Amino acid sequence: MATPPSLSLWNDVGTHVADVTHDPHNDLWGLRYAPAWLEQERPFYLAPCLPLAAPEGGYDSRSIRRFIENLLPEGAALDVVARSQGIGKGNIFGLIRALGAETTGAFRFQADGSKPDPQAANAARPISTAELAQRIADRDTRPFIEWDGKVRMSVAGYQDKLPVHVEGESVQEGTIFLPDNVPSTHILKPQPRDSAMPHMVVNEHFCMRLAAAMRLPAAEVQMLHVPQPVLAVRRFDRVRQAPQRRVLRTHIIDACQAGDLPVSYKYEHHIGSVGDARLYRDGMSFPRLFGLLEHSVAKAADKLAMIRWALFQILIGNGDAHGKNFSFHVLPQGLATAPWYDLVSVAQYPDVSQELAMAFGDCFALEELTPFEFAHFAHLCAIDRRLLAREAQRMAKAAPGAAAKVLRESPYTPEEHVFAQRIAAYATTQAQRLVDIAQKAAALPSDLF
Repeated sequence: MATPPSLSLWNDVGTHVADVTHDPHNDLWGLRYAPAWLEQERPFYLAPCLPLAAPEGGYDSRSIRRFIENLLPEGAALDVVARSQGIGKGNIFGLIRALGAETTGAFRFQADGSKPDPQAANAARPISTAELAQRIADRDTRPFIEWDGKVRMSVAGYQDKLPVHVEGESVQEGTIFLPDNVPSTHILKPQPRDSAMPHMVVNEHFCMRLAAAMRLPAAEVQMLHVPQPVLAVRRFDRVRQAPQRRVLRTHIIDACQAGDLPVSYKYEHHIGSVGDARLYRDGMSFPRLFGLLEHSVAKAADKLAMIRWALFQILIGNGDAHGKNFSFHVLPQGLATAPWYDLVSVAQYPDVSQELAMAFGDCFALEELTPFEFAHFAHLCAIDRRLLAREAQRMAKAAPGAAAKVLRESPYTPEEHVFAQRIAAYATTQAQRLVDIAQKAAALPSDLF
């Protein structure tokens, strides 16, 4: 019988971290942490469900598969990857084997035990703004993630995304490279082709900058016009090591990986929201998200970060804040909440579903949110309602000035500026509604819950 195919995981300094095996006939997965990794001074697990000390009987095959599946792109991007590699979309092992050199997180997946060379020459090539503009324009006939005959994307999600390496202080002033033997530092996201969601780049840029201006932990973003609008997101799973300015990968996992959930469970209504499908709510939810605090190294700080993240989604009208839109740094001691990303005001697109990815209490629609459902949310997540009211008041106070600052400083065209003003007005109005709901929720009798 042939030996099951395997992949080895390595970090940036050439340490063998683990081996993953796969029996394709039975779809059985295996994991073994390498002795060299376990002997490190501060090793850490891939995810809580895959601890450094293997449980009796070994790791759950399904947990290994779910961890890896959550690293892959979704939707049309996955179709492109599968087609380019001649692999079925359900072949998780084959897909991560093809894409695993530049995944989210700290490790590189290498085939058959081969060790990556940390001193490999930089084969990256620069991308001009003219080339980037042409590739965006050609997306109907040429997939955006294929460059130089190679698929360049392994970042999870639906949107067109391109990992790049940027040399320089900013994307606007630096040089953009296609990374081959160096880690990517940024993700480029052009305007989606969906006509129902105009100005998506401006939308995400404004919401991310609004969070930062409110002193909330959002990832750094910049905006390019090439001339098409492109959002550049600085990767927070990469750090520059001084003085060589070498880029090192750091390990992060999203909430689905932290909670050992498959990609399809990123929404609370994981099998749909029509008819009796609404009764099934086993996907990622706020109670599940707050339950991940059991793995946190700073529970009070991380709980406050989760509370603020939940409130900010109400503020901007983001119904699509799901389980893959919240991440954690993985440390030797456990998990720590990571910077926020994919913040979008979905409320600006009335033709797009406005159902909440995760319910506040039993409420899946922002316009139907009541003080009772808000208090129910607090009860389910073990949150002090008075704390919610204080945080809502803090956000309401900060939002108008922060929105004005972002509008004043952002490089929007006149048409983009008008669109961003709509989000700013929405957030200001929503902030006052949030305060009213939170204050009334705090006043409800505790015996109701």
